[in-house]
Amino acid sequence: MERLDTKPILDQIQADARQAADTLLSEARDRAAAISERSSRRVQELVEDTRAKAQAEADLLEDRMLRLAGLEQRNLFVAAKRELIDRAFEQAIQTLNKVPGDQVTRVIGELLLRYAAGDETLVAGEINDAFFTPDFIRDINQRLSQSGRQGHLCASEGREPGVCGVVLRGRNSQVNCTFAALMETRREEMESAVAGILFPPPQE
Repeated sequence: MERLDTKPILDQIQADARQAADTLLSEARDRAAAISERSSRRVQELVEDTRAKAQAEADLLEDRMLRLAGLEQRNLFVAAKRELIDRAFEQAIQTLNKVPGDQVTRVIGELLLRYAAGDETLVAGEINDAFFTPDFIRDINQRLSQSGRQGHLCASEGREPGVCGVVLRGRNSQVNCTFAALMETRREEMESAVAGILFPPPQE
């Protein structure tokens, strides 16, 4: 069986991430500035209060508070970056969910041929489900039979909410052949690239 060619999907994800980068970067800068300003005010207040109480302890406490404030600022900024990266992937999934029907047919068909035993029930996702037709199921069953597996996939009348693709349900198993699941399997290797697009290193 041929390997699933995910390059077009990855290219689409990277293109969508670049398109969203300007908006997300602006938001990240604003949030980072607000975090920095808030932390600076807290540091200043703590320093002034400490000096008023005891000059002898001021230097030690000032250093300690500065370190704590710096750690808090870093943690807040990391959390903000994580949120923006999550949003970038969510936007990429939303874009993939809107691709033309022939592309959905090809990608989901390849996933089914990879994972199906041939006797499962197919539950189509409620998003962009025009591809899910009797002809589609008939074609997949025929190709499964040609590969030596059972060709008895059948369709469920219901729809899986919030996803584009097909949920493959066996007697004791379930495989999500959806764009969201496909993205999740590739997220770890793609996350550093997306972060590099959203948060490029400063130019010297």
